[in-house]
Amino acid sequence: MSRFSKYILWMLLILGIIFLAADYIYDYIFLNTSPRDKVQLAIKQKQGHVDYLFLGNSRVENYIDCSIIEKRTGKTCENFGVSGSSYQDSYVLLSLLKENGLTYSHLFIQLDASVKNETMTKSFKASLVPFIDSSIQMKDVELKLSWSEKNIPFYQYAKYDYLYGMRACFAQLYKNKRDDVSLGFIPQYGVGDNYANQIVLSGLKNKYVKYLKEDAIQDQASIHFYTSPYCAKMKNTFAFNKFKDDYKDYINYASFYKNEDYFANCTHMNFQGAQIFTRQLIKDFNL
Repeated sequence: MSRFSKYILWMLLILGIIFLAADYIYDYIFLNTSPRDKVQLAIKQKQGHVDYLFLGNSRVENYIDCSIIEKRTGKTCENFGVSGSSYQDSYVLLSLLKENGLTYSHLFIQLDASVKNETMTKSFKASLVPFIDSSIQMKDVELKLSWSEKNIPFYQYAKYDYLYGMRACFAQLYKNKRDDVSLGFIPQYGVGDNYANQIVLSGLKNKYVKYLKEDAIQDQASIHFYTSPYCAKMKNTFAFNKFKDDYKDYINYASFYKNEDYFANCTHMNFQGAQIFTRQLIKDFNL
């Protein structure tokens, strides 16, 4: 064997050891430190019973202040909304929560134009990376990992470096108050220019919304559907009324508020708006 061939083999061996060591270190950090996102919170934290459970995207995460609900009702509340998430993401998140011992009495699902999306988002899939070896198996859900993701040490972390890179490792070890995901509610602040588009509702049904409903029924919980408010300039918000045909007791709040001071932008309320909307939801759903 030539000197050059030996050099290549040695380099490959050293790189393999480095990748194995890095994979082990990253696994240890993300699996053994306190939760920094809601997927980690669902997987790591032993769950008990919650009276009101909210799932959805940023239009849940930025809107529902569970501290108000708990203070007003004397019951427990969890906001597991995740910014940018799909309904498949929410279904997987509920399955993870239940697998870790969560029971619930009421499940709230926010419906909007993203109902057309039945795929898992890339960011949510990436958030599952440290837990791939766990038995994450749910109805009609497939992570679709490539051969490289399954078999090459550290490849998953390298691929999703934007979420699980060196910076994320340090953030995982040295958290600040902004990383307290147990609060659930993550408000937006300020008043935006409220530039608006038109609502385009290209679909009404989503199989993962159906699965969420089936799970709630199986778990002997009540399920509630609603659409969070948009700014007054948003056009065609009445299109959401079509959800009433498929989802019992659905409430369309899309054009409920006219005051632009309640909105950080046309699709998201700010802190002040979220406080007002949470109180309205308590009243309308008789919490």
